Amino acid sequence: MKNLLLLVSFFILQFSFAQDITPKLDRTTIKIGEPIQYEVKVDYKEGDKIVFPTISDSINHHIEVLGQKIDTVKTDGKSEIVQHLELTGYDAGKFNIPSFIIQKNGKDLTTKQLEIDIQDIAVDTTKNAIFPIKPVMEEEYSIGDYWNKYWLYGIIALILFIIGIVLVVLYVRAKSKLSGKDSYKTPYDEAKASLKALDAKKYLKRGEQKEYYTQLSFIVRRYLGRIYNFSALEILSDDLVKYVATKPDVLSEDVQKFKQFLFDADLVKFAKQEFDEPTNTSHRNWVDEFVDRVKPLEIPENEDLKKDQVTGEKYKQFNNN
Repeated sequence: MKNLLLLVSFFILQFSFAQDITPKLDRTTIKIGEPIQYEVKVDYKEGDKIVFPTISDSINHHIEVLGQKIDTVKTDGKSEIVQHLELTGYDAGKFNIPSFIIQKNGKDLTTKQLEIDIQDIAVDTTKNAIFPIKPVMEEEYSIGDYWNKYWLYGIIALILFIIGIVLVVLYVRAKSKLSGKDSYKTPYDEAKASLKALDAKKYLKRGEQKEYYTQLSFIVRRYLGRIYNFSALEILSDDLVKYVATKPDVLSEDVQKFKQFLFDADLVKFAKQEFDEPTNTSHRNWVDEFVDRVKPLEIPENEDLKKDQVTGEKYKQFNNN
């Protein structure tokens, strides 16, 4: 009797440590690609530690995992943890779903293997004609397709194109300005050309006296600065008049008219004074005559000569830069 009790206890202990779990399939036969539901239930009570196996996107070479989740279910006061797997296969044949080990409070629980039958899909060739496989067809692209694919490159290319045009225009303008500046042989040529350009802008007809007198006084100052080689653009009007008055080839009446011209120009530029047409014409004519009267003579090849032998006028050195 004692030996019988020991034997029964041994089998009870073996069953408790090596318990098998029978999973459930909603069906065992499917067509290729059809889903099948697989679930495993484990009894659960508060405080139990249940660890299900980690399953990837496939169980083996023939069975794929479409989805998986774990739920807790209570039925008649009994709690269970259920692992759901949605499976399928793409090869015809009979295949086993292998055993899985589930740990419950440190003990291993092993699921039983199940077999599923994956059947091929029969094709009725009498109703559905089978055609040979078509070759790879080249896709035709529309303008919209190219734009959707390469719009960023197109915008970058357009921006670079615009920048290139701007740079070319700026280069051409700068080059034309430099060539125009270099085309003047003497300060006299430059002053005459500047006066002609000023007249062509017709500032007085538009009532823009400030801009007119600003440019006219600049032309006179630059001209005097170049022929007498001093900074005429940087000194005050009174100091400029005093400096010009020291030059022997400048007439005293030109000194007075120069002083009046600078005074009137400053009134227009800084006090918004406006003059009538006769006054404007008088100043413009005097500037033209003054430029002619103080025009430097071209220096002869004989550097020892200080004045023209015919007119007696003295040669003036000037900076032609």
